[in-house]
Amino acid sequence: MTITHIFFDLHRTLVDSKRLTACYAEQLGQVMAQRYGGSPHQWTQANLRILADWDSYFADLNIDEDIHDRWEGELRVTRALFRLTNTLEPPLKEIERLSWELPELATQDCDALYPDCKPLLKRLSAAGYTLGICSGAIQAQIRGTLRGGGVLDYFAGPLIGPDITEYIFRDEHFYTIAAHKAGVTPSACMAVDDLAQNLIGAKAAGMTTVQICREGPPLSSPADLVLEGDLNGLCSYLGIAE
Repeated sequence: MTITHIFFDLHRTLVDSKRLTACYAEQLGQVMAQRYGGSPHQWTQANLRILADWDSYFADLNIDEDIHDRWEGELRVTRALFRLTNTLEPPLKEIERLSWELPELATQDCDALYPDCKPLLKRLSAAGYTLGICSGAIQAQIRGTLRGGGVLDYFAGPLIGPDITEYIFRDEHFYTIAAHKAGVTPSACMAVDDLAQNLIGAKAAGMTTVQICREGPPLSSPADLVLEGDLNGLCSYLGIAE
């Protein structure tokens, strides 16, 4: 079947995670200072302290398998922002809402896309492909990150995260849901990801798979196509003329 839909992973595929982390912390500082007072620098430093001690917040949680543990972890790190800044903690319901809102608010002014991505996405969209996302990030963060990169308008397809599938692993089930949300069969879809384990799931669902290796070739890959360094070879693979 002809490929009509392309699902991209987000971090380390379209987005430089190191650049995003730095910008996220700064933007979070601005958002939290506006809402709860204090200086943006205080909130930014609190976020960076949480990142440095990230594992301790999730040590007793099984976030790789239990979706409820994932949300509990997100609630913990959001509450920690108030403790680390000595700010009066708002009611629990407000913190719960904030834990879902912050990932979008703190990314929507961050352009952390790799340089090859914006022109590529423009070409794919112009060629008639429906673009979507399959990511470990929640849909709000996906939307904010794409908006920050100035490419949200190219994504007419579903933005799929674990809050949409209610499923952590990006395995066959995850990608089957993504295709269903797009209204097509998996055989009409391509999955582009930097991690082989995710592409095993996409391939099992029946999708064409592409692995992007930005820092050197993989030892082995389950993908139908391996791209090294950037995504520019994708257009040639799909037969899109220069």
